Amino acid sequence: MAVDLGWAPYSAQVGLSGKSVTPRLYLAFGISGAVQHIAGMSGAETIIAVNQDPEAPIFRVADLSVQGDAMEVLNALVEAVKKYKERH
Repeated sequence: MAVDLGWAPYSAQVGLSGKSVTPRLYLAFGISGAVQHIAGMSGAETIIAVNQDPEAPIFRVADLSVQGDAMEVLNALVEAVKKYKERH
């Protein structure tokens, strides 16, 4: 989606039509989990997925699944990190 919206270059697209990645941590915010995308990130060590749809295919491969609005969860995560950094 980020590529489709022009937020990221095509070279950053993950999936069969893009690139395969093997990160230690893969954060999938708002990713439904199309077969092509899952193929491109299947080498990830740990997958955390956030999606509103409880039936999203990404949840089948995720190590941690959060059902909710991706932007709301991301904003809450950013705030939690800010608070943590203030205390440490």
